[in-house]
Amino acid sequence: MSPMVQVCIVVVTVSMVAIAIATIRAMMRFEAATHEFTRTAETVRDSVEHAEAVTRQVEVLVASMQSAMAPVQRAAARIDEVAERAMRASHAVMDEMERPLRNTLAVLAGLRTGTRSLIGALSRRATHMQSNGGNDHG
Repeated sequence: MSPMVQVCIVVVTVSMVAIAIATIRAMMRFEAATHEFTRTAETVRDSVEHAEAVTRQVEVLVASMQSAMAPVQRAAARIDEVAERAMRASHAVMDEMERPLRNTLAVLAGLRTGTRSLIGALSRRATHMQSNGGNDHG
């Protein structure tokens, strides 16, 4: 064999070894990427299962709240009705009491004014009688 053929055989052999090494490295990287993808897929699966569990819990909670809301709404409606009745009753009482109360206050104001006038007149008469020496001859 000629030296040229021997050199070509060595070059081809070295090239094949380099290609084999590159292929092995690529396969190792592919295997690592596949392993990482598998771990990510497992994490996503766990997250999806957790999300589904949370969704079921939320559905149960919403159903529970809906069943609890009906009595609360009825109670609120009754409270509103009672408050409305109480307000109407208090307005009726106030309407019935307003006129007599105003009349009473007016009578009291008149009595106060009359009492002041009477006391003023009596006071002036007493002062007048003291200045006259007790005689009531004006």
